[in-house]
Parts: sequence; structure tokens; C-alpha cells
Amino acid sequence: MWSLPNIKTMNARAAVAASKLKRAARSKRKPQCGYWNCNSRATRSYLVYDIFSEDPKDLLHLCERHDGYSGDPMEGYFTCAHCARVMVENYTWEYYRMELDGENLCLKCAAEAYFSDPKNWIKPQNVKSVTLEPGAGQLFNAKTGVLNIACCRHVLGVQQPLPMGIKFAENAEFDSCDGHQISGRRFLDMISDLDGQPFVPVLDAGYQFAVSIGIYVRSDERHVDRLKQEAA
Repeated sequence: MWSLPNIKTMNARAAVAASKLKRAARSKRKPQCGYWNCNSRATRSYLVYDIFSEDPKDLLHLCERHDGYSGDPMEGYFTCAHCARVMVENYTWEYYRMELDGENLCLKCAAEAYFSDPKNWIKPQNVKSVTLEPGAGQLFNAKTGVLNIACCRHVLGVQQPLPMGIKFAENAEFDSCDGHQISGRRFLDMISDLDGQPFVPVLDAGYQFAVSIGIYVRSDERHVDRLKQEAA
């Protein structure tokens, strides 16, 4: 297994350093290019973000020749198609990007888009059985009532903040090699205990040898409506 850096400490440090990083990004005086073994002076600076906070975590300087490597700033970084921010690809084994509806998104934007799509919400009473069959291609078959959790999308990372109006219900962990369950209750029992509340199952943690499949529900509807009104 592996462990993340201390996310709270990392976010706190980023909040303090954010202004300094933004000033450095705007500066016309650039340091050496950050691409491997490049001795040229950088011509462009990218603020680098992650899925854990809104503050930049780092600054990437690139010269004209290496700017835009493989469509993204540099290996280990990518540009989210929704928020247009340069993101760090991962800190450990878990990648912070995924393809959703043909777009390359950071997990923050992917989670917001995925949970806001009505077609991804499932009514517990419609689930008749739960299976784990890699390659089957369909998460939930409304006709048969079969939920194939092997098809859950990876839209949440370990310790990633949840989208507004979403809360965690329960999860189970599975061995990523042979698929056997290694922790948590029987998945169908977790669904049955939701008392009819619609849910979304997602892959919410990718470890080196295991994955977590989590069940997520909406928080208090009145609270959600108020937050939406305030955001508008």
C-alpha cells in the first residue's frame, strides 16, 4: 500500500504561498526550463493545481521548444478540458484524470459532471443483484436489475473533497488482481439500507493492489437547493 502526503498541511501551505506563486507566474523574468536536461530559459510559466484545493501547488516553467509536450505542458501534468487548469497527474498510484464523454478531465471536474447527470443516479429498489464482471460494459441494467460494480467510473480520489450536495454513504474494497472483496459489507445489503434514497456508485480510491467502490447520496435536499440559489 501507499500513503498520501498530509493533504490538510499541503492545502494550508498552498493557501499561504498562492499569491507568491501567481506573482512568479506573471513575471517576465523566467528561470531555466523545467523540462529534463534542458538548459534553455523558460518562456512560459504554468500554475499547477491538484484535486484537493483551489490554490496552486507549484509552478512549471517551460521554454518555447518544450511548451505543450504531447498536447499537455509536460509528462506528469495535464490540462483539464473543463477548468482549463494545468493539473498534477498523480502523487502516488492513483491518477487524477479520466475521460468522460470524450473529454480529458481532472477528477474534480469529472466528479461534478458525473454526479450532476441524472442518468447516473440509481434507485435502490431497482437493484436486484450485484455482480463484479470486468469488461461487461454496463454499470446498471434497468431491465434485469443487475448492478455491475466493475464498471464504476473513477471520479473520486482518496481524500478528494466531494462536490456540493453530495455525501458519502458506505464503501467496500476489492482486490484489484482477482476482484474478491477484502473489506466492507455485502454490497447489496449496503444498497438495501439506503431506505429508497437514490445513489451513485463510483470508484473512489485506486490503491496499488486494491480499489474502493463507494456509494454516494445527495445531502439534505433543502440544503442543496439553498446552495444552488446562492451559487446562482
